Amino acid sequence: MQIIQALKSFLPQSQTKQTAVKGVSWLAGDKILRLLVSMFVGALVARYLAPQNYGLLNSLTAFAALFGPIANIGVNSLLLRDIAANPEKERKIIDAAIVLKLIGGMSAFLLAVAIGVTFARAQYHPLLVIFATIHFVFYFFETLEIWFYAKQRQSIPVLAGQASFLLTSAIRTYLVFTDAGLLAILISYSLDSILGGLFVYLSARKHLNFTITSIHTSFAAVKELFISAWPLVLAGIGTILYMKIDKVIMPWITSTYDVGIYAAAARLSELWYFLPYSVYTVFAPLIAQAKRSNPEHYLKRIQKSLISITLITTIIALATSIGGPVIVSILFGAAYLPAIPALTIHIWSLPFVAMGLIVEVWLLNERLQKLQVARTFITAGINILLIFWLVPLYGPVGAAIATLVAYSYPGLFANVLDKRTRGFFYLQLQSILPTKRNFRLLMEK
Repeated sequence: MQIIQALKSFLPQSQTKQTAVKGVSWLAGDKILRLLVSMFVGALVARYLAPQNYGLLNSLTAFAALFGPIANIGVNSLLLRDIAANPEKERKIIDAAIVLKLIGGMSAFLLAVAIGVTFARAQYHPLLVIFATIHFVFYFFETLEIWFYAKQRQSIPVLAGQASFLLTSAIRTYLVFTDAGLLAILISYSLDSILGGLFVYLSARKHLNFTITSIHTSFAAVKELFISAWPLVLAGIGTILYMKIDKVIMPWITSTYDVGIYAAAARLSELWYFLPYSVYTVFAPLIAQAKRSNPEHYLKRIQKSLISITLITTIIALATSIGGPVIVSILFGAAYLPAIPALTIHIWSLPFVAMGLIVEVWLLNERLQKLQVARTFITAGINILLIFWLVPLYGPVGAAIATLVAYSYPGLFANVLDKRTRGFFYLQLQSILPTKRNFRLLMEK
């Protein structure tokens, strides 16, 4: 009950409070369900494949993820902002985004396969790359999901996504028990994204009167959206580089066994990323609305986001550090016990990921998104250098240290290096301290 009351106190306007709490509830409920199922099914897959093949699977999915920003074309954040700020133009914005993401998805798929053919290695065989990236062709359906979120109708895409997720999780479980092998399990991950997109499309046909044949846009509209989005495309490439490059590089400098051990630790840590991403998805359009209408509310919403999201993720990181040995033993078994030290370090990247998302919202609304490009590539560079230095020395623990150091840069320390963001850095420092002022501000009506 106290948690619900705290959520209701998060924002100053009553209607906004109800909308935000409802949105967070739907998204958090969805992610909690996914968390529980993923922990169970993911543990089955990890036990079945054993560390070496599990490391190969994670290297493939990480390699595929490198091309995700090209498929997304960086428009998701722009859609949340622009539809909330210009609801009268929402259909024009959506149509242009669908065309742009269709182009991006095809380009990402073809580029990934071309690289797989050119640099053929056992872990990046072209056939494996095809099945790991085929879902990019269907990424344009995600635009409809963002449309629902921007209209604060989270329940519809959530239910569609849950249907796809539960179905493919059941399929994956069946594949484990029938000893179907690595390729079949890899295909099931792409199938989840494809089915999720199709289910959202069917929901949009019903609730938004949308059909593929009703799309009407122009080259000028697509070009205008791309001009706004390209800095975010580059920022997205940089972000995915520093988030996934560790599992892509590690097979080149260490064994797939080490990759599997580290992947288990990272998996348990990254399962909690749903919390900051849920808050980001719900509050990004609300913050954009406040930026347009009420500067005082705008600043308060950002500060409350920082305080609450830092508090929650710090508690989770502390609990995971303490309970890590039990969690790894129960879920993954004795073969993955060497992942415990890496998990204890990696989980502390969670608060920095959370703060980084709020920084992104602020930069976007201040029209400073170009800063994200330089920051993300600097972060990727830090991560790559640390991986080459630390992994040969410390294995999975070295990879976890590299991740923690790299994530702290865009989430906090980058802001102190630029005079345009230094004020936000001081706001962050105030927000991460457990002071009476912060608790009063968080509970303020």
